[in-house]
Amino acid sequence: MLAFSLIVCAFGQAEPPMWLTDYPKAASLAKEQRKDLLIHFRKDATLEKALEAPELREKLSRFVCVNLPMDATINGEKLIQKDPFAPMRKNPGLCIISLHDGKLPTHDKVISVHPLINDDKRWELGIKEIGIILDLPAKATLTQRSLIYALTVHPDAPKSIQAIAHPAFLAHANTHSVVQAEKMELHHADLPAVIKRLAEEAEGVKGGSEVVAMTSGGELLDGCHTCVKAWKNSEPHWTAIMAEHKYYGYDIVKAANGAWYATGIFGD
Repeated sequence: MLAFSLIVCAFGQAEPPMWLTDYPKAASLAKEQRKDLLIHFRKDATLEKALEAPELREKLSRFVCVNLPMDATINGEKLIQKDPFAPMRKNPGLCIISLHDGKLPTHDKVISVHPLINDDKRWELGIKEIGIILDLPAKATLTQRSLIYALTVHPDAPKSIQAIAHPAFLAHANTHSVVQAEKMELHHADLPAVIKRLAEEAEGVKGGSEVVAMTSGGELLDGCHTCVKAWKNSEPHWTAIMAEHKYYGYDIVKAANGAWYATGIFGD
């Protein structure tokens, strides 16, 4: 049996990761080792230098890594064209599947999609961006991780995402985003009631704040970046996002009309 545990060389630096080339075997190994699966849909050598960077080795050791050509198939169908990978837009790039815990609702689901899109700096994937992707909250969903990523790469470096991504706060961000999307109406939750409930699940919470935003359409990462831009243009919202907190939760949901509704919730 192949082993991919972290190996440290004589100088204390992790060895380069081993990239598999067989998707089913890689997925099976990830489940066995209780790791998430990092997929590199490869068209050319664009990401090779970044993925080989020594500073990413320890982070990559937490994943089973698989390198797949764009025409890789499973059961006769191109993998990149299957529904779970739709946000990749049939582009090369990086994708993560949650396989480290079979009890999670995200188990065996895509939790990160980062396509390489020509001439769009928002989708550049260098060492910094890949490191951020690998460090996103492991128990968060695709939409939650995507919005957190859009905030993390923002040049203002919001401090809210340096807090603890608490499950109860992530759940509220999802629930309120769903409510907004269903009503197709941007609005805040009953914050005093929400904070009182969250305080029962997260130790030390005495107060909090909430931010909401919407954008008219686009794919997932488009919606995330646009909502972040909307928050940036609102001083009260951006002040809350930039502040330090104990806990946070972010999520974004697409409405039937194509609009995205986002929520950020913070506990202090």
